[in-house]
Amino acid sequence: MIQRIQSIYLSLAGILGFAVGYITDFIPNDLTDMFLLFLIGLLAFISLFCFKSRNVQKKINYINIIINVLLIGFMVYDLLNSSGGSTTLPEKGVELLVPVLLIILLAMANKYINKDEKLIKSVDRFR
Repeated sequence: MIQRIQSIYLSLAGILGFAVGYITDFIPNDLTDMFLLFLIGLLAFISLFCFKSRNVQKKINYINIIINVLLIGFMVYDLLNSSGGSTTLPEKGVELLVPVLLIILLAMANKYINKDEKLIKSVDRFR
């Protein structure tokens, strides 16, 4: 069912994933960075619509968390090679909070997916 609490977390992660380049002042240096930004939002929405298979949903979320960690690595590398703050965000490194928030949202979604899985297994035990 799409009206579960993890659907809210996944939709927020998808929206934030697509908007991570616009919210922060992170300008992708090459096609790889841009591909990662697109892939984060796309995987969150794919996971949202795979609600019939909770195991697939969890695996997609874990892959998305790994991609977010890679994005944090690219952002740290870009921040170490840049000088000073950006024009929109005065502090250097504030834009790293967005991928961390994405990881938290995806972890919370996985928590509630596991909770649903345990509930369904307990109901099947009584039949």
